[in-house]
Amino acid sequence: MKPKRRRGLVELRPGELLAETGAARFLGRLDASALRGEFEAAGLLTGLAQRGFSPVSLDLSREQDEHRLLVRATGPGAEEMPPLVELRCAEPTLLLRDLDPRPEGVEVLSVLAIRWLAMQDPLSRFTPARPRLPGQRYPGLGLARPLILRLRDWARAWGKDALVNFPEFFHNAVFYSAFYRFASARLQGRFEALRRDLAGLDIASASHAVEDGRVIEEPAGSGLRWEAGEMLLPLTEPVRDFLEGAAYQAARERTCEAVRFWVRGEAA
Repeated sequence: MKPKRRRGLVELRPGELLAETGAARFLGRLDASALRGEFEAAGLLTGLAQRGFSPVSLDLSREQDEHRLLVRATGPGAEEMPPLVELRCAEPTLLLRDLDPRPEGVEVLSVLAIRWLAMQDPLSRFTPARPRLPGQRYPGLGLARPLILRLRDWARAWGKDALVNFPEFFHNAVFYSAFYRFASARLQGRFEALRRDLAGLDIASASHAVEDGRVIEEPAGSGLRWEAGEMLLPLTEPVRDFLEGAAYQAARERTCEAVRFWVRGEAA
């Protein structure tokens, strides 16, 4: 989920969000012991153990306003393995300007932002039933849902307006769409149109087609370039009202109906 060029939202990054003393604390609140307890309660450590990774180490660090977590396997041979989980988060303030429609009654959001999330199983291998997705080096762990739900719970407990993600690839947006909506109604409409028109392909084939530039947009007749943007998991009523409101829904539907996509080399 490495961010590409951002559109629509302006991110304000305070120099220091929370003072830290003593042991490293993820997001200024959770030291390694507390974080391990949170992950145990969420079922993440059990899930890792079931996949052959137990015990694991939690490495915390911080670079400016960005808090970073690496979950690593331990034991013989583990030093050669890449991190099982790499998570980078921040707590910026987002200004909802340049959005069309523009939200009413909510212009500034305090959010928990996932700037990068990678979850991979270096002991597993890709198969025809579980093919490689764009950007993947190893198959995923299948544990993203409990982690996102735990991040959502933290964000809600800390008074955030939303949990924010930024899908680098089409398949990321598909996976996130169970929880998130694009802040931009236009991007949400284009995403839904893309899902509609690529529904005949499995997720790996569809995402590769998008990434390889083989998806054609009509009526423009041009190749599609994946246009990512912030996706919001709303945590407060104003944000939910915006994403569910008549203006947002009308703009989403209008955009969705105005475009069609097809894959070069596939039946139109």
